[in-house]
Amino acid sequence: MTSYPTNRRERFASRSIDVIVHGATGYTGRRVVRHLVTKHPSLNVAICGRNKDKLAVVAAEVAWDDAKKASSVFVVSDASKDTSGAESANDGSQELIQVFSQSKIVIACAGPYRQCGMPIITAAVASGCDYLDLCGEPQFFDQVLISLDRKARSSGVLAISAAAFDCVPAELGAALAERELLKQHPGAKCAGVEVIHTMQNVSGANATTFHAAVDGFYAASSGELAASRKKVKESYPEFQETMPPSRPKEWPKIPETPGLMPGHNEGLGLRTLKFVGADASAIRSSWRYLRSRVPEHARKGKNVPEPRLSVLMGMDSKDTMSAAKLIVYGATFSTLAQFKWGCDVLHNYPEAFSGGVFTSKGQSEEELQNAKFTTYVTAYGSNYSDGDSSQVARVKVGGPEPGYVATPALIVALALTILEAGKYEVGLAFDSGCTLPGALFGDCEKVYDNMRAEGVSFDVVQEFGGESQSPV
Repeated sequence: MTSYPTNRRERFASRSIDVIVHGATGYTGRRVVRHLVTKHPSLNVAICGRNKDKLAVVAAEVAWDDAKKASSVFVVSDASKDTSGAESANDGSQELIQVFSQSKIVIACAGPYRQCGMPIITAAVASGCDYLDLCGEPQFFDQVLISLDRKARSSGVLAISAAAFDCVPAELGAALAERELLKQHPGAKCAGVEVIHTMQNVSGANATTFHAAVDGFYAASSGELAASRKKVKESYPEFQETMPPSRPKEWPKIPETPGLMPGHNEGLGLRTLKFVGADASAIRSSWRYLRSRVPEHARKGKNVPEPRLSVLMGMDSKDTMSAAKLIVYGATFSTLAQFKWGCDVLHNYPEAFSGGVFTSKGQSEEELQNAKFTTYVTAYGSNYSDGDSSQVARVKVGGPEPGYVATPALIVALALTILEAGKYEVGLAFDSGCTLPGALFGDCEKVYDNMRAEGVSFDVVQEFGGESQSPV
């Protein structure tokens, strides 16, 4: 039995804090707090973390007075050493539950999540606090699903991972493109989805992102991720029961995913390489979860084959130097990250093994403001033929610098949608569970409106324009 209403409207009505940011003193957490406070002054925002002095600095940055600090700054013990998922594992977990029970939503910004995320999400579910995080770690998705999904469902709590650039543009872009294809071509099936990320004037990123990528790649190459997926199958027989049939042989074999050497997208004038982030894993996990939770779903029904999926990074086809550098650094990274000792080397020297892209300092404010991203998503129909665009739907996603400007906007847009779901029906696929953005929000028109209001556009277009793409 829970100690709070499982109905979201009733639960929200009893809580004074709208959003609490855990990990508010980190590089991204501070930017999330700033975005919430400056763009949404009507929200009651709180912050939470382990270091009182650092929390005071964050509170000062957003000009909170003493009264606001007293009611909205929470210092908690370190619960990160407990990764068991037990609700009362230690005092830190109990403190988190007490704090989160005052809030409608927690945004968890402290990673890597495989190391320190479970106590946070466990406390959120135990306290009836809807949860969002920035995690791009597929193994964490699986761990949360196995440990907490059924508890979250019975408690009426939503817990959403990957609510950042990993993996919102790709997930929601894919859902919108697929939906648009079926809308434009009744009776058609979606045979393939292609996602191409491009970056303009993005000169660097914080090393925390690099560290998470190293751990994620090692988990995939060492068999840890495969073992995790096996546990999911064993824990969720309904996933096996709703497995889609094989794709028909006559369906077009698109899109293709390049190997080590770049591919080429003629329409966009881009060289393409396989994107090593969590997007592909998240999209497939959303498809699987949606089939299980909503079997009557129009395009994810029991007898609908799953589309081919390709998630790529694109760069200007004329920029051979950037392509060559990306290949060299990518090959070095993928070789070293297969071994534990190689991971240690990468963790110790992120700047050297990324060509200076990932640093402990990140980018300057001017660099952040000048950068942006564009993501191109194409859904192909089952009767598509090469050169014939009669069964194609295109979605263009655009926004500011992806890691530290767009990411706060993306996660806040999702949080706002959940807050609205506590007042009226907004079209979420379900009202509880541990899931990913595509499954929960893919058919929710309100979330796309909120994204646009936060500065990230999702546009259905007839053709992709001939925008000039700068190198990563």
